[in-house]
Amino acid sequence: MKNFLSIIFVLAVLTSCNKKADNDATQKAKADSLAKVPTTNNQILGVARIEPEDGILQLTAGTSGRVLAVLIKENQEVAKGQNLLQIENSIEQAQLEQSESKISTQKAAVAVSQANLETARVNLKNARDTYERNLRLFEGNAQTKQALDDSKATVDKLTKEVETAAANIEQAKSKINEIQADINYFRTVVNQKKSVALLAGKVLKVLTKTGDYVNNTTQIAEFAPKGSLIAKTEVDELYAEKIQLGQKAFIISQTTGDTLAQGSVSYAADYLKQKSLFKDQSTEQEDRRVRDVSIRLESGKMPLIGSRVDCVILLK
Repeated sequence: MKNFLSIIFVLAVLTSCNKKADNDATQKAKADSLAKVPTTNNQILGVARIEPEDGILQLTAGTSGRVLAVLIKENQEVAKGQNLLQIENSIEQAQLEQSESKISTQKAAVAVSQANLETARVNLKNARDTYERNLRLFEGNAQTKQALDDSKATVDKLTKEVETAAANIEQAKSKINEIQADINYFRTVVNQKKSVALLAGKVLKVLTKTGDYVNNTTQIAEFAPKGSLIAKTEVDELYAEKIQLGQKAFIISQTTGDTLAQGSVSYAADYLKQKSLFKDQSTEQEDRRVRDVSIRLESGKMPLIGSRVDCVILLK
């Protein structure tokens, strides 16, 4: 029994030693990583969240209809004006095609009216020649008054036909303008049945799928605009006045202790507010107030958007 208890004691000591060795190794690795950060007491430590400098945006559909295809995926870079969704537009397309067919018919009607007008003008010229000839013959007592009156009536009739034909052409041309306005409208409607990116950037999360019905305000994706990343943090009011634009900062992983990025303070709020960025509960009460601070990260390898990190701000 004594031998058994001795064995258990030895195992417990070895286990304790191994745990201590593991902890020492972890602390050493973290210390080696932090070696990149200048060792000085003149610094402020904080917790930050990585965000795009312009914030994470919610892309909306910008139109209404059933989604035929989602043209984007998560982590995809998109350009300004790039299509995001294929939206059903069969009704609008049919209306456009119908208007386009009407304008062809109307243009043909205008051409017929113009031909009729030319014929009427020729007939009117001939009738006037006949009337003038009959008038000369009548004055020379070589033509009857009835024949003269008949030729005059023919001139009057054809004059009205010419006027009517000319008016019909103007009316037909006006109708063409109306149909063209309809075509322009339906083309606009068809073009608006597109969901496009208003900014260049990266799709973080797709929120819609094929078959969904969307409207102008339906959120279809979370989006990071192209540009710099920032580490957004809050500095306690005790140290808030020490923050200045341009101060150097280091971004450190909370899990590994590695230095992930470097940057400089690009924004410091001009007022103090209640702590909100890293509250554990929405109802949590805070006695102290904080100052919002943003650190613009330098180019190179960047932390993941949305990750929670530690930051070290070096004071001048």
